[in-house]
Amino acid sequence: MIGFVVGMFFLIRWFARKANKEKSPQQTQNEKQQLLARVDYMKKSLVPWGDRSFTDISSWMTYQFSKGMTRRLVGTVYATDQKPIMAFSRIERGFRSDGQFYVGSTIFNLGYEVKEDTIYITLNNQYLGSITNSGGLFNSQGNYIGNAVHPTKISINSGNFRYRFGDSSYEVIINDKKLATVYVAPNYADFEEGLFKNNFNENAIGQPIMSLLNTPSPEEEKWLLAIAVLEIVHHGHWMI
Repeated sequence: MIGFVVGMFFLIRWFARKANKEKSPQQTQNEKQQLLARVDYMKKSLVPWGDRSFTDISSWMTYQFSKGMTRRLVGTVYATDQKPIMAFSRIERGFRSDGQFYVGSTIFNLGYEVKEDTIYITLNNQYLGSITNSGGLFNSQGNYIGNAVHPTKISINSGNFRYRFGDSSYEVIINDKKLATVYVAPNYADFEEGLFKNNFNENAIGQPIMSLLNTPSPEEEKWLLAIAVLEIVHHGHWMI
């Protein structure tokens, strides 16, 4: 019995080390190409983006989730008119959310690399900037430009009921302007547990992810798009 426990301990330790082991640049690039290929294939089922903007992105998505040494999430995000407008492919590993994911519509591609406490963002293969775990926004030159502080998502369960603590929205401030309100995406992982119908203090499925407070510049529009997509694809499903 002791031998079995010791053996299991070392097996779990081996899996943890393997999952947390940093990938080589070549491995990361190969993984990126696989994720992008999946997104490109899924774009065939999307409607044209047309004259939509980030304010048309809703909190409704459909997806497939698989969990092993790495966690994978592949799916589609819908507009407020219930049309499929974005496809995504996401992977993360280890005991944190380190990994990368890519999101595409018929007119743009967004890439997110999650590493330790920072998310690095590209838009159409151009580096846009980064978002820190504390909500700080930094442009492509590394200069601080504002913040988008995501509320802490903590919940308690009691029987068939679940209550989420924290604000249900937060503001995006760039260049000293309050540009938009972001509505916290519901946690889709609760669907798998059958809890969602009894959730409290959670925003509704299908509502807009973002509403504007001020007119953004073209560069600020890129940030608002990136943040709106991040909210539904990343914060909408905690894969750990």
